[in-house]
Amino acid sequence: FVLRVVDNARYLELRRYGLYIEGGLLGILFALTIFGWYSYLWNRDRASLLYAVWISFALFQVLGIQAHDGTRLTEFFIDTDDVFLGSGSLTTILSALGGYGQAIFYFLFAGAFLQFARYFPWAQRVIYAYTVFVLAHGVFSLTVVHNIPTHIYWMPNTVLAILVFLMIYACGIARYRQGMKVALFFLIGAIPYFSFRLIFASGLLGFTSVFSLLPESGFGFILQSTNVSQGIGVCCEAIIMALAVVSRNAWIQQALNASLDEQKTLIANQNKVLESTVAQRTQELVEQHKALDASHQVVVGSVNYASRLQRGQLPRPIRLEDRFVSFSALWEPRDTIGGDVYWLSSSEQAGSFAVAVADCTGHGVPGAMLSLLVSNSLERIYANDTLEDPASALKSLDHYVRTGLNQDRPDAESDDGCDAVVLKIDRRLQRIQFAGAKIDLFHINAAGECQRHRGHRISLGYQQPLSADQAPQTRVITYSHGDVFAVVTDGLTDQIGGPTRKSPTSFGYKRLQEVLIEHRHADAQHLLQQIKDQFNQWQGHHPRRDDVTAVIFKL
Repeated sequence: FVLRVVDNARYLELRRYGLYIEGGLLGILFALTIFGWYSYLWNRDRASLLYAVWISFALFQVLGIQAHDGTRLTEFFIDTDDVFLGSGSLTTILSALGGYGQAIFYFLFAGAFLQFARYFPWAQRVIYAYTVFVLAHGVFSLTVVHNIPTHIYWMPNTVLAILVFLMIYACGIARYRQGMKVALFFLIGAIPYFSFRLIFASGLLGFTSVFSLLPESGFGFILQSTNVSQGIGVCCEAIIMALAVVSRNAWIQQALNASLDEQKTLIANQNKVLESTVAQRTQELVEQHKALDASHQVVVGSVNYASRLQRGQLPRPIRLEDRFVSFSALWEPRDTIGGDVYWLSSSEQAGSFAVAVADCTGHGVPGAMLSLLVSNSLERIYANDTLEDPASALKSLDHYVRTGLNQDRPDAESDDGCDAVVLKIDRRLQRIQFAGAKIDLFHINAAGECQRHRGHRISLGYQQPLSADQAPQTRVITYSHGDVFAVVTDGLTDQIGGPTRKSPTSFGYKRLQEVLIEHRHADAQHLLQQIKDQFNQWQGHHPRRDDVTAVIFKL
Protein backbone atom coordinates (compact mmCIF):
# COMPACT_ATOMS: atom_id res chain seq x y z
CA PHE A 1 0.00 0.00 0.00
CA VAL A 2 1.40 3.38 -1.06
CA LEU A 3 0.08 6.62 0.32
CA ARG A 4 0.47 9.67 -1.94
CA VAL A 5 -0.13 13.25 -0.92
CA VAL A 6 -0.73 15.44 -4.00
CA ASP A 7 -0.84 19.20 -4.30
CA ASN A 8 -3.82 19.46 -6.62
CA ALA A 9 -2.90 22.88 -8.10
CA ARG A 10 0.67 21.83 -8.86
CA TYR A 11 -0.51 18.52 -10.26
CA LEU A 12 -2.90 20.19 -12.70
CA GLU A 13 -0.18 22.62 -13.81
CA LEU A 14 2.27 19.74 -14.21
CA ARG A 15 -0.17 17.72 -16.24
CA ARG A 16 -1.03 20.68 -18.49
CA TYR A 17 2.61 21.53 -19.30
CA GLY A 18 3.46 17.86 -19.58
CA LEU A 19 0.83 17.38 -22.25
CA TYR A 20 2.13 20.41 -24.12
CA ILE A 21 5.72 19.23 -24.13
CA GLU A 22 5.06 15.56 -24.77
CA GLY A 23 2.42 16.38 -27.40
CA GLY A 24 4.90 18.63 -29.17
CA LEU A 25 7.63 16.01 -29.04
CA LEU A 26 5.32 13.30 -30.32
CA GLY A 27 4.00 15.54 -33.11
CA ILE A 28 7.53 16.30 -34.26
CA LEU A 29 8.59 12.65 -34.16
CA PHE A 30 5.43 11.49 -35.93
CA ALA A 31 6.01 13.95 -38.78
CA LEU A 32 9.68 12.97 -39.01
CA THR A 33 8.75 9.27 -39.05
CA ILE A 34 6.55 9.85 -42.09
CA PHE A 35 9.36 11.87 -43.69
CA GLY A 36 11.92 9.16 -42.92
CA TRP A 37 9.99 6.35 -44.56
CA TYR A 38 9.04 8.52 -47.53
CA SER A 39 12.71 9.43 -47.99
CA TYR A 40 13.68 5.77 -47.96
CA LEU A 41 10.97 4.80 -50.45
CA TRP A 42 12.15 7.63 -52.71
CA ASN A 43 15.93 7.10 -52.45
CA ARG A 44 16.22 3.40 -51.54
CA ASP A 45 19.53 3.87 -49.74
CA ARG A 46 20.77 2.35 -46.47
CA ALA A 47 21.16 5.63 -44.58
CA SER A 48 17.53 6.65 -45.27
CA LEU A 49 16.30 3.22 -44.15
CA LEU A 50 18.23 3.32 -40.86
CA TYR A 51 17.05 6.88 -40.22
CA ALA A 52 13.43 5.78 -40.72
CA VAL A 53 13.85 2.81 -38.36
CA TRP A 54 15.65 4.94 -35.75
CA ILE A 55 13.02 7.69 -35.78
CA SER A 56 10.27 5.05 -35.53
CA PHE A 57 11.87 3.64 -32.37
CA ALA A 58 12.32 7.19 -31.06
CA LEU A 59 8.61 7.89 -31.56
CA PHE A 60 7.74 4.66 -29.79
CA GLN A 61 10.13 5.45 -26.93
CA VAL A 62 8.75 8.95 -26.31
CA LEU A 63 5.19 7.64 -26.61
CA GLY A 64 5.94 5.08 -23.93
CA ILE A 65 8.20 7.23 -21.75
CA GLN A 66 7.43 7.42 -18.03
CA ALA A 67 6.67 11.06 -17.22
CA HIS A 68 5.59 12.71 -13.96
CA ASP A 69 2.01 11.70 -14.28
CA GLY A 70 2.07 8.44 -16.25
CA THR A 71 2.74 6.99 -19.69
CA ARG A 72 0.95 8.43 -22.70
CA LEU A 73 0.85 5.06 -24.51
CA THR A 74 -1.09 3.51 -21.66
CA GLU A 75 -3.27 6.56 -21.08
CA PHE A 76 -4.43 7.29 -24.63
CA PHE A 77 -4.07 4.04 -26.60
CA ILE A 78 -3.89 0.78 -24.64
CA ASP A 79 -3.86 -0.20 -21.00
CA THR A 80 -0.61 -2.05 -20.39
CA ASP A 81 -0.06 -1.34 -16.71
CA ASP A 82 -2.08 -4.35 -15.62
CA VAL A 83 -0.59 -6.74 -18.20
CA PHE A 84 2.46 -8.67 -17.00
CA LEU A 85 4.94 -10.84 -18.87
CA GLY A 86 6.85 -12.72 -16.25
CA SER A 87 7.82 -10.31 -13.51
CA GLY A 88 7.63 -7.17 -15.66
CA SER A 89 4.63 -5.24 -16.84
CA LEU A 90 3.98 -4.77 -20.53
CA THR A 91 4.49 -1.04 -20.05
CA THR A 92 8.03 -1.61 -18.82
CA ILE A 93 8.80 -4.04 -21.67
CA LEU A 94 7.51 -1.68 -24.36
CA SER A 95 9.44 1.23 -22.90
CA ALA A 96 12.62 -0.87 -22.80
CA LEU A 97 12.17 -1.99 -26.41
CA GLY A 98 11.81 1.63 -27.53
CA GLY A 99 14.88 2.71 -25.58
CA TYR A 100 17.16 -0.11 -26.69
CA GLY A 101 16.01 0.12 -30.32
CA GLN A 102 16.50 3.88 -30.41
CA ALA A 103 20.03 3.56 -28.99
CA ILE A 104 21.06 0.79 -31.43
CA PHE A 105 19.68 2.29 -34.63
CA TYR A 106 21.01 5.76 -33.87
CA PHE A 107 24.57 4.46 -34.02
CA LEU A 108 23.84 2.29 -37.07
CA PHE A 109 22.33 5.31 -38.83
CA ALA A 110 25.31 7.47 -37.91
CA GLY A 111 27.70 4.88 -39.38
CA ALA A 112 25.71 4.65 -42.62
CA PHE A 113 25.33 8.44 -42.90
CA LEU A 114 29.09 9.03 -42.50
CA GLN A 115 29.94 6.06 -44.77
CA PHE A 116 31.99 4.16 -42.19
CA ALA A 117 31.93 0.93 -44.22
CA ARG A 118 33.99 2.65 -46.93
CA TYR A 119 36.18 5.12 -45.01
CA PHE A 120 36.37 3.71 -41.44
CA PRO A 121 35.65 -0.04 -41.56
CA TRP A 122 37.18 -0.51 -38.11
CA ALA A 123 34.66 2.00 -36.67
CA GLN A 124 31.83 0.12 -38.37
CA ARG A 125 32.98 -3.08 -36.65
CA VAL A 126 32.97 -1.23 -33.28
CA ILE A 127 29.35 -0.19 -33.89
CA TYR A 128 28.41 -3.78 -34.69
CA ALA A 129 30.10 -4.93 -31.47
CA TYR A 130 28.21 -2.26 -29.49
CA THR A 131 24.96 -3.43 -31.10
CA VAL A 132 25.59 -6.99 -29.94
CA PHE A 133 26.35 -5.76 -26.41
CA VAL A 134 23.16 -3.65 -26.20
CA LEU A 135 21.04 -6.54 -27.51
CA ALA A 136 22.52 -8.83 -24.88
CA HIS A 137 21.96 -6.17 -22.18
CA GLY A 138 18.33 -5.77 -23.28
CA VAL A 139 17.63 -9.50 -23.32
CA PHE A 140 19.15 -9.80 -19.84
CA SER A 141 17.04 -6.89 -18.56
CA LEU A 142 13.78 -8.31 -19.85
CA THR A 143 14.28 -11.97 -18.95
CA VAL A 144 16.43 -12.14 -15.82
CA VAL A 145 15.25 -11.07 -12.35
CA HIS A 146 18.17 -9.51 -10.46
CA ASN A 147 18.94 -7.33 -7.49
CA ILE A 148 21.81 -5.40 -9.05
CA PRO A 149 21.71 -1.74 -8.01
CA THR A 150 20.46 0.50 -10.81
CA HIS A 151 23.55 2.71 -11.08
CA ILE A 152 25.85 -0.34 -11.26
CA TYR A 153 23.61 -2.19 -13.72
CA TRP A 154 23.47 0.74 -16.18
CA MET A 155 27.11 1.85 -15.75
CA PRO A 156 28.67 -0.40 -18.52
CA ASN A 157 25.94 0.46 -21.01
CA THR A 158 26.28 4.19 -20.32
CA VAL A 159 30.07 4.32 -20.42
CA LEU A 160 30.24 2.22 -23.60
CA ALA A 161 27.61 4.38 -25.31
CA ILE A 162 29.60 7.55 -24.43
CA LEU A 163 32.83 6.08 -25.79
CA VAL A 164 31.18 4.91 -29.03
CA PHE A 165 29.53 8.30 -29.44
CA LEU A 166 32.87 10.10 -29.02
CA MET A 167 34.42 7.76 -31.62
CA ILE A 168 31.61 8.49 -34.10
CA TYR A 169 31.91 12.23 -33.48
CA ALA A 170 35.66 12.11 -34.14
CA CYS A 171 35.05 10.20 -37.38
CA GLY A 172 32.41 12.78 -38.31
CA ILE A 173 35.01 15.55 -37.96
CA ALA A 174 37.38 13.53 -40.15
CA ARG A 175 34.70 13.05 -42.81
CA TYR A 176 33.99 16.79 -42.80
CA ARG A 177 37.67 17.49 -43.34
CA GLN A 178 37.70 14.94 -46.16
CA GLY A 179 35.10 17.01 -48.03
CA MET A 180 31.76 15.65 -46.81
CA LYS A 181 30.12 19.00 -46.09
CA VAL A 182 26.84 17.46 -44.93
CA ALA A 183 28.73 15.87 -42.02
CA LEU A 184 28.40 19.31 -40.40
CA PHE A 185 24.69 18.59 -39.81
CA PHE A 186 25.60 15.49 -37.84
CA LEU A 187 28.23 17.35 -35.82
CA ILE A 188 25.71 20.08 -34.89
CA GLY A 189 22.77 17.75 -34.22
CA ALA A 190 24.85 15.38 -32.11
CA ILE A 191 25.59 18.09 -29.51
CA PRO A 192 22.04 18.51 -28.11
CA TYR A 193 21.39 14.80 -28.55
CA PHE A 194 24.51 13.89 -26.58
CA SER A 195 23.85 16.56 -23.96
CA PHE A 196 20.26 15.55 -23.24
CA ARG A 197 21.08 11.86 -23.48
CA LEU A 198 23.92 12.40 -20.98
CA ILE A 199 21.40 13.99 -18.60
CA PHE A 200 19.13 10.97 -19.11
CA ALA A 201 22.01 8.57 -18.48
CA SER A 202 23.07 10.47 -15.35
CA GLY A 203 19.56 9.99 -14.03
CA LEU A 204 19.88 6.21 -14.51
CA LEU A 205 23.14 6.35 -12.58
CA GLY A 206 21.49 8.27 -9.70
CA PHE A 207 22.84 11.75 -10.45
CA THR A 208 20.68 14.84 -10.12
CA SER A 209 19.68 16.55 -13.36
CA VAL A 210 21.10 20.04 -14.04
CA PHE A 211 17.50 21.10 -14.66
CA SER A 212 16.84 20.60 -10.95
CA LEU A 213 18.12 24.17 -10.50
CA LEU A 214 15.09 25.46 -12.39
CA PRO A 215 12.02 26.62 -10.46
CA GLU A 216 9.65 23.87 -9.47
CA SER A 217 6.85 25.25 -11.55
CA GLY A 218 5.75 25.23 -15.20
CA PHE A 219 8.25 24.01 -17.77
CA GLY A 220 11.07 24.10 -15.26
CA PHE A 221 9.48 21.37 -13.18
CA ILE A 222 8.78 19.26 -16.27
CA LEU A 223 12.40 19.48 -17.43
CA GLN A 224 13.61 18.18 -14.07
CA SER A 225 12.58 14.69 -15.28
CA THR A 226 15.53 13.04 -17.05
CA ASN A 227 13.10 11.09 -19.23
CA VAL A 228 11.83 14.37 -20.67
CA SER A 229 15.44 15.34 -21.40
CA GLN A 230 15.82 12.13 -23.36
CA GLY A 231 12.77 12.99 -25.49
CA ILE A 232 13.95 16.56 -26.13
CA GLY A 233 17.42 15.36 -27.17
CA VAL A 234 15.98 12.81 -29.56
CA CYS A 235 13.72 15.43 -31.17
CA CYS A 236 16.55 17.94 -31.59
CA GLU A 237 18.76 15.33 -33.23
CA ALA A 238 15.89 14.00 -35.36
CA ILE A 239 15.04 17.46 -36.72
CA ILE A 240 18.63 18.30 -37.60
CA MET A 241 19.31 14.85 -39.06
CA ALA A 242 16.18 15.13 -41.20
CA LEU A 243 17.78 18.18 -42.78
CA ALA A 244 21.00 16.18 -42.97
CA VAL A 245 19.28 13.32 -44.83
CA VAL A 246 17.84 15.77 -47.35
CA SER A 247 21.17 17.54 -47.72
CA ARG A 248 23.01 14.24 -47.96
CA ASN A 249 20.79 13.10 -50.81
CA ALA A 250 21.32 16.44 -52.54
CA TRP A 251 25.06 16.15 -51.91
CA ILE A 252 25.14 12.64 -53.33
CA GLN A 253 23.17 13.84 -56.35
CA GLN A 254 25.56 16.76 -56.84
CA ALA A 255 28.54 14.42 -56.53
CA LEU A 256 26.89 12.09 -59.01
CA ASN A 257 26.22 14.96 -61.41
CA ALA A 258 29.78 16.18 -61.01
CA SER A 259 31.03 12.65 -61.69
CA LEU A 260 28.76 12.43 -64.74
CA ASP A 261 30.02 15.79 -65.99
CA GLU A 262 33.57 14.65 -65.43
CA GLN A 263 32.83 11.42 -67.28
CA LYS A 264 31.22 13.36 -70.12
CA THR A 265 34.26 15.64 -70.35
CA LEU A 266 36.55 12.62 -70.26
CA ILE A 267 34.48 10.85 -72.92
CA ALA A 268 34.45 14.00 -75.07
CA ASN A 269 38.24 14.28 -74.80
CA GLN A 270 38.62 10.59 -75.54
CA ASN A 271 36.30 10.96 -78.52
CA LYS A 272 38.43 13.80 -79.83
CA VAL A 273 41.55 11.71 -79.42
CA LEU A 274 39.78 8.74 -80.96
CA GLU A 275 38.51 10.81 -83.88
CA SER A 276 41.99 12.16 -84.44
CA THR A 277 43.44 8.66 -84.26
CA VAL A 278 40.73 7.28 -86.56
CA ALA A 279 41.35 10.09 -89.05
CA GLN A 280 45.07 9.41 -88.95
CA ARG A 281 44.58 5.66 -89.29
CA THR A 282 42.02 6.22 -92.05
CA GLN A 283 44.51 8.32 -93.97
CA GLU A 284 47.13 5.63 -93.48
CA LEU A 285 44.66 2.99 -94.65
CA VAL A 286 43.75 5.09 -97.69
CA GLU A 287 47.41 5.39 -98.60
CA GLN A 288 47.95 1.68 -97.98
CA HIS A 289 44.83 0.92 -100.02
CA LYS A 290 46.17 2.98 -102.89
CA ALA A 291 49.47 1.13 -102.70
CA LEU A 292 47.71 -2.23 -102.45
CA ASP A 293 45.35 -1.28 -105.27
CA ALA A 294 48.31 -0.35 -107.45
CA SER A 295 50.00 -3.64 -106.60
CA HIS A 296 46.72 -5.46 -107.18
CA GLN A 297 46.34 -3.87 -110.59
CA VAL A 298 49.87 -4.95 -111.45
CA VAL A 299 49.09 -8.52 -110.35
CA VAL A 300 45.72 -8.55 -112.11
CA GLY A 301 47.29 -7.14 -115.26
CA SER A 302 50.02 -9.75 -115.09
CA VAL A 303 47.50 -12.56 -114.54
CA ASN A 304 45.28 -11.33 -117.39
CA TYR A 305 48.29 -11.13 -119.66
CA ALA A 306 49.35 -14.61 -118.57
CA SER A 307 45.81 -15.79 -119.39
CA ARG A 308 46.18 -14.45 -122.92
CA LEU A 309 49.52 -16.22 -123.22
CA GLN A 310 48.06 -19.47 -121.88
CA ARG A 311 45.11 -19.31 -124.24
CA GLY A 312 47.61 -18.62 -127.02
CA GLN A 313 49.34 -21.94 -126.43
CA LEU A 314 46.10 -23.86 -126.92
CA PRO A 315 45.66 -25.47 -130.37
CA ARG A 316 44.89 -22.92 -133.07
CA PRO A 317 42.07 -23.57 -135.56
CA ILE A 318 44.60 -24.31 -138.30
CA ARG A 319 45.63 -27.48 -136.45
CA LEU A 320 42.04 -28.71 -136.40
CA GLU A 321 41.32 -28.32 -140.12
CA ASP A 322 40.54 -31.55 -142.03
CA ARG A 323 41.31 -33.72 -139.00
CA PHE A 324 37.85 -34.04 -137.39
CA VAL A 325 34.29 -34.27 -138.56
CA SER A 326 33.61 -31.94 -135.61
CA PHE A 327 35.70 -30.81 -132.67
CA SER A 328 34.90 -28.71 -129.58
CA ALA A 329 36.80 -28.03 -126.38
CA LEU A 330 35.84 -26.51 -123.02
CA TRP A 331 38.75 -24.89 -121.19
CA GLU A 332 37.75 -23.02 -117.99
CA PRO A 333 40.47 -22.32 -115.41
CA ARG A 334 39.21 -21.83 -111.88
CA ASP A 335 41.33 -18.68 -111.37
CA THR A 336 41.70 -16.94 -114.77
CA ILE A 337 44.71 -19.15 -115.48
CA GLY A 338 45.04 -22.78 -114.52
CA GLY A 339 46.82 -26.10 -114.73
CA ASP A 340 44.70 -27.81 -117.42
CA VAL A 341 45.87 -27.93 -121.02
CA TYR A 342 44.82 -29.73 -124.22
CA TRP A 343 47.24 -30.10 -127.11
CA LEU A 344 47.41 -31.24 -130.76
CA SER A 345 50.53 -32.17 -132.64
CA SER A 346 51.55 -30.08 -135.67
CA SER A 347 52.30 -33.02 -138.00
CA GLU A 348 51.03 -33.20 -141.57
CA GLN A 349 47.27 -33.04 -141.85
CA ALA A 350 47.00 -36.15 -144.00
CA GLY A 351 48.93 -38.45 -141.69
CA SER A 352 48.37 -39.60 -138.13
CA PHE A 353 48.44 -37.01 -135.40
CA ALA A 354 48.43 -36.84 -131.61
CA VAL A 355 45.93 -35.34 -129.17
CA ALA A 356 46.81 -34.87 -125.49
CA VAL A 357 45.01 -33.59 -122.41
CA ALA A 358 46.85 -32.89 -119.14
CA ASP A 359 45.75 -31.89 -115.65
CA CYS A 360 48.71 -30.40 -113.76
CA THR A 361 49.14 -30.11 -110.00
CA GLY A 362 47.37 -27.10 -108.51
CA HIS A 363 45.62 -24.26 -110.26
CA GLY A 364 46.17 -20.55 -110.71
CA VAL A 365 49.70 -19.32 -111.32
CA PRO A 366 51.53 -22.51 -110.15
CA GLY A 367 49.30 -24.72 -112.27
CA ALA A 368 49.71 -22.44 -115.29
CA MET A 369 53.53 -22.55 -115.05
CA LEU A 370 53.44 -26.32 -114.86
CA SER A 371 51.03 -26.55 -117.81
CA LEU A 372 53.46 -24.50 -119.88
CA LEU A 373 56.19 -27.02 -119.06
CA VAL A 374 53.90 -29.90 -120.07
CA SER A 375 52.87 -28.22 -123.34
CA ASN A 376 56.48 -27.50 -124.28
CA SER A 377 57.45 -31.04 -123.32
CA LEU A 378 54.78 -32.48 -125.68
CA GLU A 379 56.04 -30.23 -128.48
CA ARG A 380 59.55 -31.47 -127.81
CA ILE A 381 58.50 -35.14 -127.79
CA TYR A 382 56.61 -35.01 -131.08
CA ALA A 383 59.07 -32.65 -132.74
CA ASN A 384 61.66 -35.45 -132.53
CA ASP A 385 59.34 -38.23 -133.65
CA THR A 386 55.86 -37.55 -135.07
CA LEU A 387 55.04 -41.24 -134.77
CA GLU A 388 55.82 -41.48 -131.05
CA ASP A 389 53.83 -44.22 -129.35
CA PRO A 390 51.39 -42.75 -126.71
CA ALA A 391 52.81 -44.89 -123.88
CA SER A 392 56.34 -43.87 -124.85
CA ALA A 393 55.20 -40.24 -125.03
CA LEU A 394 53.84 -40.44 -121.47
CA LYS A 395 57.12 -41.91 -120.25
CA SER A 396 59.01 -39.08 -121.95
CA LEU A 397 56.61 -36.53 -120.46
CA ASP A 398 57.19 -38.03 -117.01
CA HIS A 399 60.93 -37.61 -117.54
CA TYR A 400 60.79 -34.06 -118.89
CA VAL A 401 58.54 -32.81 -116.09
CA ARG A 402 60.69 -34.41 -113.40
CA THR A 403 63.96 -33.07 -114.82
CA GLY A 404 62.44 -29.71 -115.76
CA LEU A 405 61.54 -29.13 -112.11
CA ASN A 406 64.83 -30.64 -110.86
CA GLN A 407 62.80 -33.24 -109.01
CA ASP A 408 65.25 -35.92 -110.05
CA ARG A 409 67.77 -34.54 -107.54
CA PRO A 410 67.91 -35.38 -103.80
CA ASP A 411 67.70 -31.67 -102.88
CA ALA A 412 64.51 -31.11 -104.89
CA GLU A 413 62.26 -28.43 -103.38
CA SER A 414 59.07 -29.40 -105.21
CA ASP A 415 57.11 -32.59 -105.75
CA ASP A 416 54.63 -31.82 -108.53
CA GLY A 417 53.44 -33.44 -111.71
CA CYS A 418 50.39 -34.06 -113.83
CA ASP A 419 47.76 -36.54 -115.03
CA ALA A 420 47.65 -36.94 -118.81
CA VAL A 421 46.26 -38.84 -121.74
CA VAL A 422 47.80 -39.15 -125.23
CA LEU A 423 45.84 -40.30 -128.28
CA LYS A 424 47.53 -41.12 -131.57
CA ILE A 425 44.83 -41.00 -134.26
CA ASP A 426 45.19 -42.76 -137.61
CA ARG A 427 42.18 -41.86 -139.75
CA ARG A 428 43.28 -44.05 -142.66
CA LEU A 429 43.20 -47.19 -140.52
CA GLN A 430 40.33 -45.82 -138.36
CA ARG A 431 42.07 -46.58 -135.14
CA ILE A 432 43.25 -44.72 -132.06
CA GLN A 433 46.24 -45.65 -129.97
CA PHE A 434 45.47 -44.73 -126.37
CA ALA A 435 47.63 -44.40 -123.24
CA GLY A 436 46.48 -42.59 -120.12
CA ALA A 437 47.68 -41.67 -116.65
CA LYS A 438 44.60 -41.15 -114.44
CA ILE A 439 42.64 -39.66 -117.35
CA ASP A 440 40.12 -41.80 -119.25
CA LEU A 441 38.79 -41.85 -122.82
CA PHE A 442 35.04 -42.22 -123.48
CA HIS A 443 33.99 -43.85 -126.75
CA ILE A 444 30.32 -43.81 -127.84
CA ASN A 445 29.32 -45.63 -131.04
CA ALA A 446 26.24 -45.06 -133.19
CA ALA A 447 24.30 -47.75 -131.33
CA GLY A 448 24.62 -45.75 -128.08
CA GLU A 449 27.13 -48.05 -126.43
CA CYS A 450 29.58 -46.21 -124.24
CA GLN A 451 32.97 -47.69 -123.51
CA ARG A 452 35.23 -46.09 -120.93
CA HIS A 453 38.91 -46.72 -121.56
CA ARG A 454 40.60 -46.19 -118.22
CA GLY A 455 44.06 -44.77 -117.86
CA HIS A 456 46.65 -46.25 -115.53
CA ARG A 457 46.33 -45.23 -111.87
CA ILE A 458 49.62 -43.37 -111.87
CA SER A 459 50.66 -39.71 -112.17
CA LEU A 460 53.61 -38.27 -114.08
CA GLY A 461 56.54 -36.05 -113.18
CA TYR A 462 56.73 -36.46 -109.40
CA GLN A 463 59.96 -37.13 -107.49
CA GLN A 464 59.32 -40.86 -107.36
CA PRO A 465 60.09 -42.22 -110.88
CA LEU A 466 57.84 -44.78 -112.54
CA SER A 467 58.79 -48.41 -112.14
CA ALA A 468 58.62 -50.92 -114.99
CA ASP A 469 55.34 -52.41 -113.81
CA GLN A 470 53.79 -48.93 -113.40
CA ALA A 471 54.59 -47.72 -116.91
CA PRO A 472 51.43 -47.03 -118.96
CA GLN A 473 50.65 -49.33 -121.88
CA THR A 474 49.26 -48.45 -125.29
CA ARG A 475 45.89 -49.83 -126.29
CA VAL A 476 44.46 -49.80 -129.80
CA ILE A 477 40.86 -48.70 -130.31
CA THR A 478 39.02 -49.06 -133.61
CA TYR A 479 36.16 -46.80 -134.47
CA SER A 480 33.49 -46.20 -137.11
CA HIS A 481 32.35 -43.07 -138.87
CA GLY A 482 30.34 -40.84 -136.52
CA ASP A 483 31.65 -42.32 -133.27
CA VAL A 484 32.00 -39.80 -130.44
CA PHE A 485 35.11 -39.48 -128.27
CA ALA A 486 35.40 -37.45 -125.08
CA VAL A 487 38.22 -36.66 -122.66
CA VAL A 488 37.53 -34.69 -119.45
CA THR A 489 39.64 -33.71 -116.43
CA ASP A 490 38.53 -34.44 -112.87
CA GLY A 491 37.56 -30.78 -112.37
CA LEU A 492 34.33 -31.62 -114.21
CA THR A 493 33.50 -35.00 -112.65
CA ASP A 494 34.52 -34.04 -109.08
CA GLN A 495 32.58 -30.74 -108.94
CA ILE A 496 30.05 -30.87 -106.10
CA GLY A 497 26.48 -29.66 -106.50
CA GLY A 498 23.02 -31.03 -107.02
CA PRO A 499 19.41 -30.14 -106.29
CA THR A 500 19.78 -30.16 -102.49
CA ARG A 501 21.94 -27.76 -100.49
CA LYS A 502 22.37 -30.03 -97.47
CA SER A 503 24.14 -33.01 -99.04
CA PRO A 504 25.92 -31.98 -102.26
CA THR A 505 27.46 -34.74 -104.41
CA SER A 506 29.90 -34.74 -107.31
CA PHE A 507 28.82 -34.48 -110.97
CA GLY A 508 30.38 -37.89 -111.64
CA TYR A 509 31.04 -40.01 -114.73
CA LYS A 510 27.53 -41.46 -114.95
CA ARG A 511 25.89 -38.13 -115.78
CA LEU A 512 28.61 -37.39 -118.30
CA GLN A 513 27.99 -40.69 -120.09
CA GLU A 514 24.24 -40.13 -120.10
CA VAL A 515 24.65 -36.78 -121.88
CA LEU A 516 27.12 -38.27 -124.39
CA ILE A 517 24.79 -41.17 -125.21
CA GLU A 518 21.65 -39.00 -125.44
CA HIS A 519 23.22 -36.49 -127.85
CA ARG A 520 25.61 -38.80 -129.70
CA HIS A 521 24.11 -37.97 -133.13
CA ALA A 522 24.73 -34.23 -132.72
CA ASP A 523 27.98 -32.51 -133.64
CA ALA A 524 30.72 -31.95 -131.08
CA GLN A 525 29.77 -28.30 -130.50
CA HIS A 526 26.18 -29.17 -129.58
CA LEU A 527 27.30 -32.11 -127.46
CA LEU A 528 29.75 -29.96 -125.51
CA GLN A 529 27.10 -27.26 -125.00
CA GLN A 530 24.77 -29.86 -123.47
CA ILE A 531 27.52 -31.02 -121.11
CA LYS A 532 28.30 -27.43 -120.16
CA ASP A 533 24.64 -26.56 -119.49
CA GLN A 534 24.05 -29.57 -117.27
CA PHE A 535 27.35 -29.02 -115.49
CA ASN A 536 26.55 -25.37 -114.68
CA GLN A 537 23.06 -26.31 -113.52
CA TRP A 538 24.52 -29.02 -111.29
CA GLN A 539 27.13 -26.69 -109.81
CA GLY A 540 24.50 -24.11 -108.85
CA HIS A 541 25.63 -21.88 -105.97
CA HIS A 542 28.63 -24.04 -105.06
CA PRO A 543 32.07 -22.59 -105.78
CA ARG A 544 34.23 -24.02 -108.55
CA ARG A 545 36.68 -26.47 -107.04
CA ASP A 546 39.18 -27.04 -109.85
CA ASP A 547 40.06 -26.23 -113.44
CA VAL A 548 37.65 -27.80 -115.95
CA THR A 549 38.64 -29.12 -119.38
CA ALA A 550 36.58 -31.24 -121.80
CA VAL A 551 37.52 -32.25 -125.36
CA ILE A 552 34.79 -33.73 -127.63
CA PHE A 553 35.42 -34.86 -131.23
CA LYS A 554 34.07 -37.01 -134.02
CA LEU A 555 36.21 -38.68 -136.70
